[in-house]
Amino acid sequence: MKKKIYLLFLICIIFLCSGCQGNITRDIRHAGFTMGDKFICSRFYPADKEDTNYDKIKYFIGSHIINKDGKIYEVSLGQKFSNDENCREAKTSINVKAIFDNRIVKGTDNKYYYLIASNNVDAYSLVPTTDNSYTIYDLLLKDEGVLKVITANSSTGLYYVLKTDGNVYSYTIAKQNYNTPPMITEVSVVYNKDKYDSKIIDFNYAGENLNTFLRTENKVYRMKITNNEKCSKYADVKCDFKMLEEEIFNEYKDVIITYNGSTLITNYEQIFNVAK
Repeated sequence: MKKKIYLLFLICIIFLCSGCQGNITRDIRHAGFTMGDKFICSRFYPADKEDTNYDKIKYFIGSHIINKDGKIYEVSLGQKFSNDENCREAKTSINVKAIFDNRIVKGTDNKYYYLIASNNVDAYSLVPTTDNSYTIYDLLLKDEGVLKVITANSSTGLYYVLKTDGNVYSYTIAKQNYNTPPMITEVSVVYNKDKYDSKIIDFNYAGENLNTFLRTENKVYRMKITNNEKCSKYADVKCDFKMLEEEIFNEYKDVIITYNGSTLITNYEQIFNVAK
C-alpha cells in the first residue's frame, strides 16, 4: 500500500513539473522564441530547488561558455562530446578576464589568447605581437576596467566596450596616416546604465537586429521590431527597431540560465532561439 501511495505521489510530482515546464515553454515561445534541441551540461544546472552551488554562466558565446570564475568550457550545440554532454572543460589553464568579439580573450595574466582555432593558429594559443590586429586588441583590452568588446563597424574603426562601471562605450580607432600606429580618437557612452535599471553586465551588438541585447543586474533588454505585422507583410514598409525590456526574463529569472542575444537556455535543459 505504501509503495502505491509513493508511486502515485511521484507521478503527481512529475505531472506537475511537466505542466509547469509546459507553461514556461509556452510563455517563452509567445515572447518570440522557437524551441530548439536539448542542452545537456550537468555542471550548469541545479540538482534541486535548494541547490545554489551549481556552476554559473557569465558569457555564453555559442562555441564556448565562460563561467563566473573565468573558466572556459567548450560547447557543441548539436552533436555531443564523448562525455555524452554538450559541454566539456577546455584543456587550458587560461582564466578569462575580458573578451573581444567572442574569439580573443584576455587572461588574468594580462596576456591575449585565441579562443577559437583557425588555419594558422591553435585554440588557446598566445596572440603574438606580430598579429596584424594586436595593436587593436591591446588598445581596447589593456584597460583593467574592460570586460567585453564587440566590433560595431570595422570599416570605420568603431567598437563597443562594456566596462566594470556598468556602461557600454563607443570607441573609435583610427590612424593619422599610413605610417602611424592606430590610436583611440574618440570615446563616448552609447548605452548608459542611468537609462536602464542598473549596471549593464553583458551585451551583444548587431545593429538594428534581433540579436542586439543588454543584460543589467536585474533585467534584460533586447532589440525588437515594433511594427512587425506591417513590415513582415509589405515590401515597402521598413521594420522599426527599438531596445525594449523583455519581461520573460524577469518572470523566469530563476529558470533561464543564460542568453546571448540569439539563444536562450532554461534550467530544464531546453534551448530556445530568437525568432522575432
